[in-house]
Amino acid sequence: MENFVAWLNNFWPRLLGAALILLIGWYLINLLGKIMQRAMESKKVDGGAVTFFNSLLKVLLRIIIVITALGQFMDVTSIIAAVGAAGVTAGLALKDSLSNVASGALIIFTHPFRVGDYLLVQGQNGVEGTVKRIEIMFTTLASFDNKEIVIPNSSLTASTIINYTAMETRRIDLNYSISYSQNIAAVKQVLQKLVDENEKILRDPAPLIAVGEHKDSCVNMVVKIWCACDDYWPLYYEMQEKVKLAFDEQGISIPFPQLDVHLPKE
Repeated sequence: MENFVAWLNNFWPRLLGAALILLIGWYLINLLGKIMQRAMESKKVDGGAVTFFNSLLKVLLRIIIVITALGQFMDVTSIIAAVGAAGVTAGLALKDSLSNVASGALIIFTHPFRVGDYLLVQGQNGVEGTVKRIEIMFTTLASFDNKEIVIPNSSLTASTIINYTAMETRRIDLNYSISYSQNIAAVKQVLQKLVDENEKILRDPAPLIAVGEHKDSCVNMVVKIWCACDDYWPLYYEMQEKVKLAFDEQGISIPFPQLDVHLPKE
């Protein structure tokens, strides 16, 4: 009993010290992360770099805090040696995770996309969304309907990515079908008027209105216009509505698919 009491008297201060190291260390790490994030944001550092280095710093500091807390019960040198030996084994077992870390660093330094860009990831079954965070292991996207999509960084670097917001402007390709009986010049005049009246449409590059294709039951008119990236979808839906209303007003018909059947007389 005396030995147990002596051991308990020696153990409790170490346990209390380890608990204090963990609690205070965790608090200081979160505080340091916030300070670093504000400092990087004030320097206008890319948002992806901010989240990546912030998460990386927290992981490294938390490992140090845990080792320091364990040092209250055993020799730190032996802990570091054990961690080093385990690190080799863990590195082989967690090679996919390490690949995500390396891919995350590659994304940060090469900038194929940034926080706020809208991406289509073709290698992930057509996943698309706005980049919200770039962290050590994963990149998080937000879809149009506000779903959170988490993709491993290694999958992103191995996939073909279409960045819809990398450029300041985008082209909208619109197609409208008219019947063969319609006056093409009059249709082009109606479309040209709608284009000229819309302030969202850029004048350079110049809009294009032309006959695109002769189909089985209609003539396909193409309208190619340029706009700012933020105006793409508002302008797209606006043009679809205005063209339909203008066609109705001018009596321009949009034909349905038709098929002529000829039956020979007996």
